[in-house]
Amino acid sequence: MPRREVYEDLNHEIEEEFAHHNLERDMKADYAASTRIGTDEHVRRLRAQNRVLLVALILVVGGFCLALGIF
Repeated sequence: MPRREVYEDLNHEIEEEFAHHNLERDMKADYAASTRIGTDEHVRRLRAQNRVLLVALILVVGGFCLALGIF
């Protein structure tokens, strides 16, 4: 009968192998999802959001400059 420490070490190694395998699988899935090209509607929505963020940034910077009297 194997000693308890040997059994626990072996069990720990198996758990590490499973964790490594699951990590590789998850990383492959995440990479595939990140490189996938979006639909036209999704791309349009992202561009519209970028425009809104740009306008908001310009307004915030302009307001800050007006508050400091730069303009």
